[in-house]
Amino acid sequence: MASPFVDKLNTIVPPHILVPTLIGVATLAAAATLAAKSVEQDIYVPKEKHVIKVEELWHYPVKGLGGIKLEKGTIGRQGFEDDRTFVLCKVHRDERTGEVTVLEPMYSGFNLQMVLFQCIVEPRDKGPKAASITITRLGPENPNPEQLSYTGKSEHQIQFPLRPDVNKLKKTYLDMHGSACDVYDMGDEISAWLSKYLGFETKLFYIGDNGRVVLGSGAPNGEMAILKRSPLTAPFRKVLPKLFKTPVETITFQDIGQYLVVSKESNDQVSSRLDGVTMDIHKFRPNIIVSGAPAPYDEDFWSQVVFPGNLKMEFGGTCWRCQAITVDLKTGKKAEGEQGEVWKRLSKTGHSQRLSSLHFPDDLLWVFPWVIDVECRD
Repeated sequence: MASPFVDKLNTIVPPHILVPTLIGVATLAAAATLAAKSVEQDIYVPKEKHVIKVEELWHYPVKGLGGIKLEKGTIGRQGFEDDRTFVLCKVHRDERTGEVTVLEPMYSGFNLQMVLFQCIVEPRDKGPKAASITITRLGPENPNPEQLSYTGKSEHQIQFPLRPDVNKLKKTYLDMHGSACDVYDMGDEISAWLSKYLGFETKLFYIGDNGRVVLGSGAPNGEMAILKRSPLTAPFRKVLPKLFKTPVETITFQDIGQYLVVSKESNDQVSSRLDGVTMDIHKFRPNIIVSGAPAPYDEDFWSQVVFPGNLKMEFGGTCWRCQAITVDLKTGKKAEGEQGEVWKRLSKTGHSQRLSSLHFPDDLLWVFPWVIDVECRD
């Protein structure tokens, strides 16, 4: 004899609909569990564990310009907080109408003189919402700057908010490496100041709270990466509701990953290829510099780094270095001699730095900020 509950349920949902629905839900739940376990096994269980030390942390508020050394790096949704949230774009216009035809994101590898712009964030003690970025132009026009802090008197400096009010800025759409999002124009004054030094019309854009999707297999939670890691369970993930899927990683104006990691052991090996020259590791523009790798270029084969607090960084792919590592930091041009040949020497090794995306094992990130300290051991 059926219970009153079952009778009532049959009245609300006919059996010929209820049964297939329950079977479908059970199937999806089983598929979700299987997929989750597969991903967990593939990603979270490294075969070998090595203890490495974080030597330096860096972030670059404006892509391609001078970086800022950190004592502590606060993990954001798309990398270190305020890392590469601004980008310079070369403006291309129709010769006849003057209309903008292309906004070309600028990279330091193709525009070596970008290294002559040094950034600082000040003040630090009042929080990011009250802070500003000061850009100082170094180089031939300003060979002996009095200071990098904003003076308000130097034509070689400009300042703007670290987190500007986007409601006061013009919104447009910017494509970078095939991954696009809405961005905000920082205005004509900054554009004119940058254009004066670069020699062509340049605009500065801010990403705000937007993000660019990590494409290809570089995103550990992306479809291509999961298919490569778990070909048997990948088809099940495609039919899962969005609720059961891990969100795909997003980035700001980084090229393909949230963080760039490089080891001192790899950099020392590069230096050994240069006659009497020590390679400046900062030319690689890393976010995290580590030491203690078992061998040079060992990071090319890492799958995961675990920080204190069980914060897991999943490695998504390698980054082939561009010509930026050949620059003379004083002139903004290709360096003479051994330093100018480093790109060719490194490309012959077949190695690079490793780009990574972060995976957070739980929702604690949104309860309180995770922080990576210099000298912490992974």
